[in-house]
Amino acid sequence: MKQIKNAHCLLIFIWVLVLSLPLNSHANRLILATDDGPPHMIKENNGGIDIDIVKQVLAEVGHNTDIIYVPLTRAKLMVSEKKADVFVPTFLQPNNTNIYYSDPVINYKPTVFSLKNKNIIYKEISDLENLSIVTFQGASGYFGEEFAQLSKKANYQELHDMSKLPELLLKERYDVVVLDFYIFYYFFWKQQGNNKTQYAYKEISSFPLIPEVSAYAGFNDKALRDKFNLQLSIFKQAKRDQQIIENYIGKGGT
Repeated sequence: MKQIKNAHCLLIFIWVLVLSLPLNSHANRLILATDDGPPHMIKENNGGIDIDIVKQVLAEVGHNTDIIYVPLTRAKLMVSEKKADVFVPTFLQPNNTNIYYSDPVINYKPTVFSLKNKNIIYKEISDLENLSIVTFQGASGYFGEEFAQLSKKANYQELHDMSKLPELLLKERYDVVVLDFYIFYYFFWKQQGNNKTQYAYKEISSFPLIPEVSAYAGFNDKALRDKFNLQLSIFKQAKRDQQIIENYIGKGGT
């Protein structure tokens, strides 16, 4: 009889434990909505610079994260409707009752790249006149009026496939490439395969002629946003964001 009673008590204990697990898991688990845009967001391996920073900071304040991939306009709507908890990246807008913006997660760095053996230093956009330029599709609408005017030149080219741009520069098909610093070196780094060296950082010159653009995370919970911001500051002071960047583009990019 005593054995039956003990078994009954054990079953009750196990049942209570099982019931408690989903509740605790649900309370700590968040949904992060994002798009696919290497190396900042990489659906292929469920990571990327922006995603890894946000996930690790959230983990440090006690939250696991599930990731869903949708267009960024949809991601923002999902967070606003509380169908997701956070989305990234976004660009700063006034907070409202549905979305609370974090401190900058990372700064995107539009950069002009050229081969170092050209021995040319570019100091402003106008220095690129009369050069052959290749960049990503739609770039003329992102970098201001001066760049938009430059894009009207006949030797200006936009390509949909950004992965080809580093190779085009190395093969001297164009004088300069205009691309986000991290995107450029991510694709170069991938193209090196198992022979990853610091070649690109030694042979390629980079010129930050276009202002950086801060990328943020958007939350639907102000308290969670505030906790995230506090931990993000600690995270960056410890240079852990730079360690993440190195995983995708090598040490030369940090």
